[in-house]
Amino acid sequence: MKPNDRFSFLKNNRVSQDPTTLVQCYLPIIGQDALSLYLYILAFWDDGQKEHLFAAILNHLNFGMDRLLKAFKILAAFNLVTLYQNGDGYKLAIHQTLSQSDFLRHTVYRTLLEKRIGDMAVSNLRQETADGEALTVPLSRAFPEIEDLASHEDAPAKKELVNDFDLDHFRQLMARDGLRFKDEQSDVLELFKIADEKKWTWFETYQLAKGTAVSQVISIKRMREKLAQKPVSSDFNPQEATIIREAKSKTALEFLAGIKQTRNAGIIHAERDLLKQMADLGLLDEVINVVILLTFNKVDSANLNEKYAMKVANDYSYSKIRSAEEAVLRIREKNQKGHEQKVAKTNQTKTNVPKWSNPEYKNETSEETRLELERKKKEMLARLEKGGD
Repeated sequence: MKPNDRFSFLKNNRVSQDPTTLVQCYLPIIGQDALSLYLYILAFWDDGQKEHLFAAILNHLNFGMDRLLKAFKILAAFNLVTLYQNGDGYKLAIHQTLSQSDFLRHTVYRTLLEKRIGDMAVSNLRQETADGEALTVPLSRAFPEIEDLASHEDAPAKKELVNDFDLDHFRQLMARDGLRFKDEQSDVLELFKIADEKKWTWFETYQLAKGTAVSQVISIKRMREKLAQKPVSSDFNPQEATIIREAKSKTALEFLAGIKQTRNAGIIHAERDLLKQMADLGLLDEVINVVILLTFNKVDSANLNEKYAMKVANDYSYSKIRSAEEAVLRIREKNQKGHEQKVAKTNQTKTNVPKWSNPEYKNETSEETRLELERKKKEMLARLEKGGD
């Protein structure tokens, strides 16, 4: 997205404003920039009549592009806007805020709000009676006959909270397994977003978070890399298939320990740091394991060569290598290219050597040409002899 890119509003997408919920519930979490952007979108909505430049938003809100992108991401995470790619431009859809009661029933949103303003402040936002008793029993349950008086078709459908996330149980498993967040607020939003995209339960999301954690810290980057993996169709030889199988079967630490054991060596602190550095790049363990094997094959040592390993890791990270299969294909490609360059260099060297120096060179000069060359040779020798006299 660039300032000169164009967008238009989605037609028939007017939503009503709820400033109370926006300020009381959303603002402490999404921040002033995201709130300003949301209010701008509501104010300038035109039912898709014409296209606008993102530069107009930047100018009006006095934003830089980085701030605008961040605000859009936050609004999207809270399901307040959706930005669709539409050819060379974008379509902008607006979504209504949850009611205050629905917001506070949403586990993730309520937890984030509690982190920002405290449990007591959130508790004070709950709808209560004049004497302070929470409204927990709806009228239809206190007087069931009322429900019978109304037609079920006429009664408004109860709004279900979509894509809720049981963060309390998620935290319990984190405590059991010794996991922690790197940045709780942003991590929770991303976890919720992943669960929403994949239509997963909180437990399915936790399984991925646990399997991709780095030094007991949940890594959203590695979760995304795992989700982005694609099947690789290729014929792998037995050696390549073995590498892939072993790389996928162990964590990076286990894989390194196995190789070190064959060399009668132990893992040193610098190597543990190196594994973390590669994981922080977003590389999954199965890819790191291929990097480890490649490094030991390249540098004959009992210890990992940090410089070479990070060089390969950076290359794999840049090239979006997300699986052991892709890493092995990358090695095959490099080896093939190196072989071709070696052959080309050898051929080039051969062309600079005179043909007659080749032991297998055959003189195919005709008899007539040979006699003519012999005659010219004799004439040159005769002239040289005269000059010598």
